[in-house]
Amino acid sequence: MRKRYIILAALLLVAAAALWTRAAESIRTAEPAAAPSKTDAPSVPEMPPDGTEAPSIPTKAQVLAARERALEGMTEEQVQRLKEAVMAANLDWEHRYLDSNIFGRLEDPDDLEWNRFEQTGEIQIGWTWDGKLGGDIDAVCREKNITKDEFYAQYGKRIVTENHEDADGFAERFSKLRDTVQDEALKADLQYIIDEMQLAKDTHEMAHANNLYQKLHDLDYFLLRYGPEDIGKYVRDRSTAEKYYGTLSCCF
Repeated sequence: MRKRYIILAALLLVAAAALWTRAAESIRTAEPAAAPSKTDAPSVPEMPPDGTEAPSIPTKAQVLAARERALEGMTEEQVQRLKEAVMAANLDWEHRYLDSNIFGRLEDPDDLEWNRFEQTGEIQIGWTWDGKLGGDIDAVCREKNITKDEFYAQYGKRIVTENHEDADGFAERFSKLRDTVQDEALKADLQYIIDEMQLAKDTHEMAHANNLYQKLHDLDYFLLRYGPEDIGKYVRDRSTAEKYYGTLSCCF
């Protein structure tokens, strides 16, 4: 009987691991569905630019060696705080990239998703409306001879969520994490994330949000963890866990 329980527990652990990336999306408050989008495919510029070769994926041995150098002089508690913060931020952006076309939305400097950078508490992040009207607002506005503002006033319903941290709060929190790091290259990578978050807020240019996401992604999957092994073996689509943008100055 004891052997059966051990086997059952092992199977449950394997199943839980397979679902872990979706569970990680719940690190932050769950969000309502976004308003209909003109495209179903997530939009984000890829690195490197045209004409250059994609960076090769670092090996596990390279990552372990780089991690040892980057975290030298930090206490175990400081390392754990850094790992958790980077992982949570990366998974938050990754979730919105894959499921909500966040970078496609941020290409519009007036999109309500920018409220996340500037406000805390209950914020509006979009609109929804009766599906019978269709997903093409411009066509509906032309047919009814009304403006978009009039459309939203008549047919729209606000999509709201609770935002616990704006760009300033994020920058302050990551500045404290940066100050616990001894390695100058890792400090520079964390400062880059802070700077790009502030620039994204100040300019409403999607490129800055994309830059900070790619840096978070590389720090999480190719320094503080090893994506191809820690994540890739538990998911069907390994493309995200095995994607290296080549942004790290602290490692390779």
